[in-house]
Amino acid sequence: MDKIARIAQDIRSGVYPTISVELDQFFNQTPLGEWYPDRDTRIQVRQVDRDHDRIMRGVAKMQKSGDKSNLENLTCVRFPTGQLKIGNGNHSAEMAINVDETEMDSHIVDFDKDLDCKMSNVLRLCNLLNIQEVEKVDVHDNDIKKELYQHIEDRQAEGLDPVPDEAYLKNLSDTYPHVSRATIGQWVSHHNTAGKRRDPLRSYTKGELANQKLLFENIKAYEDYSVLEPRNVRGAKEDTGVSQAFKTMKNDNKRKCLVIIHCDSISQVEDWEDGVEEKIKEEYEALSSYFDVTIEYTMLRYD
Repeated sequence: MDKIARIAQDIRSGVYPTISVELDQFFNQTPLGEWYPDRDTRIQVRQVDRDHDRIMRGVAKMQKSGDKSNLENLTCVRFPTGQLKIGNGNHSAEMAINVDETEMDSHIVDFDKDLDCKMSNVLRLCNLLNIQEVEKVDVHDNDIKKELYQHIEDRQAEGLDPVPDEAYLKNLSDTYPHVSRATIGQWVSHHNTAGKRRDPLRSYTKGELANQKLLFENIKAYEDYSVLEPRNVRGAKEDTGVSQAFKTMKNDNKRKCLVIIHCDSISQVEDWEDGVEEKIKEEYEALSSYFDVTIEYTMLRYD
């Protein structure tokens, strides 16, 4: 058993030591007091940063029963700057802070000493902690591909041949038996063309989206604009989004409108980058010219 697997086993078995950490270091708050993750304090393994429904179900259950005993310990990585980032337990931390918990026990893994200063080892640890655990979503192929691509990038940064050696590829296949060695080989061969690593989808709570509207309304450049509530890509390109822009301008007695757009799925990210943005831009410009108004858009970060 290698070092990373041993650490994961010790954490899962409860042998690895814990210390209490303050939860607010991992979160920000909207003006209305809603907690939302500080993404700079997260190690994102999956394609989507978090599952809102799962969090809200857990919060509702604990609020109803008063029982918080099922909250699992966090696993955090300590980086050379001293900063802690949550590697495992993002959902538990968000549930906990939303039921007024201020601290949680955490396993602290050192980036230098324990993980050899490699982000691919960080991802390996996080993936191992997600395998077949109760109330967890098992490791997906894309999680493993991300770990592989990070390993390739680590090798590049060290001046080595970016192609992983056979020992590493065998170890990866043995660690995740549901992914065949042939599939891993295809991922390696595709890396330089279609295999560039994408950050996970950045999701937003309703409170965060409402806060974005407020932020734009308070920017000097948009003081004479009507600012719409953020809408997803589908809502921005459909007629309902356009009609809402005109209706809001009429109600506000303004002739300028800002449409805030966000992606709520990976497929919407792909649509946006594959031509939908250009179509929306052309449509808004045509409407602005015909009706002598100004309709602009801005896209929130999605990765």
